[in-house]
Amino acid sequence: MHQILLCEDEVNIISFLRDELTYEGYRVDVAPDGGTALRFFAENSYDLVLLDVMLPEKNGLEVLREIRKTSTVPVIILTARKEVYDKVAFLNAGADDYVTKPFDTLELLARVKRNVTRTAAEVAPAQGLVVDRDSHRVAVAGQEIALTNTEFDILAYLHDHADKVKTREEIIRAVFGDFYGESNIIDANVKNIRAKLAVATSQEIIQTVRGKGYILRPLRP
Repeated sequence: MHQILLCEDEVNIISFLRDELTYEGYRVDVAPDGGTALRFFAENSYDLVLLDVMLPEKNGLEVLREIRKTSTVPVIILTARKEVYDKVAFLNAGADDYVTKPFDTLELLARVKRNVTRTAAEVAPAQGLVVDRDSHRVAVAGQEIALTNTEFDILAYLHDHADKVKTREEIIRAVFGDFYGESNIIDANVKNIRAKLAVATSQEIIQTVRGKGYILRPLRP
């Protein structure tokens, strides 16, 4: 089931869109302001973001720019503004689509489906990477990869948050809990994981984002 983050502060629109999206089979989280939207986005994985422009705390453009620092998730802008320069500003900041209010429900749902489907198609090559927590199994392009427990936990965490940058501190908390050692333990383990994955693919699945951390990218066909 695809998960959508709805960033909107108008109660009537929230109620209506949440019902419509839920009926279509999506899971929906609602953020009524920009700060909450960014917190939800940092804590969860979403397949699409519906983002209003006029949000309290942080406006839609600020939220979009923050999202684009770490993620390529599809973002559809919802706004009553119809000026061309507003649309251009959001598209230049990385928005995937732009819908003006009042909008046609069927059209909006079609745009949501199109963007979610497109993303699913782009991510499909990642099926070449299998990370199975139940069996503690990792395979790349059908080839089994033997990892230590720590290496597996790091890869599984990044796999759970694919296409999102995770800092060394976030990885440490997820894998080790309360840990007071050196953060370079993550660097050492990532180096080992890359070396083992390289046996099955020349693609760099785990990429370094300078000054931030690591991100797991889908395998390209």
